Amino acid sequence: MEFEKKLTELESLADKIESGSVGLEEGISLYEKSLALTRECLARLNEFKGKITVIRKEMDELTEKAFTEEL
Repeated sequence: MEFEKKLTELESLADKIESGSVGLEEGISLYEKSLALTRECLARLNEFKGKITVIRKEMDELTEKAFTEEL
């Protein structure tokens, strides 16, 4: 499932829980599902952070090299 879809699902689960219209068992199930989705989203965010760090480092190296070569 895509990151954005997971966030949408989390929002939907939160709305259901906050509505107060679910029973105790269903509420617990929704909380468990929310926890699993939250873990997945956080793991994905960490992956994105790592990729951005690599990209930023490469960009810095390229721009530094280009600037150094011009001088």
